[in-house]
Formats: sequence, C-alpha cells, structure tokens
Amino acid sequence: IKTYHSIWFPFNNYDSEFKLKGDELKLKYRATHIFDDLRNDFFTTEPPADCDLMISNPPFNLQNEIIERSFKLIDEGKLKSFALLLPLSTLETPKRANIYEKYADKLSIIIFKKRIKFIGKATSFNTACCWVCYNIAAIKNKLSWV
Repeated sequence: IKTYHSIWFPFNNYDSEFKLKGDELKLKYRATHIFDDLRNDFFTTEPPADCDLMISNPPFNLQNEIIERSFKLIDEGKLKSFALLLPLSTLETPKRANIYEKYADKLSIIIFKKRIKFIGKATSFNTACCWVCYNIAAIKNKLSWV
C-alpha cells in the first residue's frame, strides 16, 4: 500500500480502522463518509487529485450504485484502482456480472475462507464477504482465498 501516493477512503467513520492504519503507515489519504455533515457523499464527491487507490468497506445496501460509480470514476480517469469489501453475493446478478466482465482484464476477487468478524461485533457477520479489486498490481491471482 505504501506504493500508492493518493488514497481515498470514501466510506469511513471518524474512527475507521482504514484511517488509523493509514496514519500508522504515514499514508497520504483523504477520508470522507457518505453520512458526514460536510456533504462528502460518495455519489457527488470527487476523489482526491491523481487518486491511485480507493479502498473501503461501503454500505452493502448501496452496492449496485457504488460499483457503478467506482467503474465510472475509472473510466473518467479520476481513479486508477480500488478495493471494496462487499458481500460475496455482489458477484451475482446479470447486471453486475456484465459490469465485471467489461473490466475483467484488471479485476481480482479475494474471498474469505470463513465468515469474517467485524470490529465491534460479538459474532461473525452472517454474510459471506469478498474484496472486489480493480487494477491492484500486488494481487497476482484473479481469484484467491484468504
């Protein structure tokens, strides 16, 4: 991650683990949140200049819109790569499949071998999750499990 020079965390709370780790690693990032009082809504906020990585755990109930906007930002040259933690079911449906197929040349999927436990939750999350990644050079396999 240290090879990225302009990172965007678009769905992060003020105490986000992404931000805490970014600070620890001394990364240059911009953190916004769809629900903040600064009107940093993901759907209207532009990524930082020369953004080469967007990484986040977005709201699952908006996954279609988030996927569409993420690839739109890629097409517009406003974003070079992204990694989004999403439900495994985000790989389903003809609409999403068509989007993923269009970008398959640089798309990677990382699937968790077991259900993950989110910080602050007493039990594992009851939904299988995966990382949907686009243009992340360090990921060598199109499909992998962790």
